[in-house]
Amino acid sequence: MTIIGVIMGEFLVSKKGIGYLIIYGTQVFNLNVVMAGITILIILSFLIYTCVSLLEKKLLQNH
Repeated sequence: MTIIGVIMGEFLVSKKGIGYLIIYGTQVFNLNVVMAGITILIILSFLIYTCVSLLEKKLLQNH
């Protein structure tokens, strides 16, 4: 969920990053840029969640 918070911060004040890419795409009416940004965000969120979940299982399995 932290990565989502970072992206939301980028929506507001950034000049770089995925959040900026999504906002920029909406401002210039470029749906391809917006969808690419959202797709990247979904993939990153899924990968990070999966890694944390696997790490949690591995750490809790040792106890």
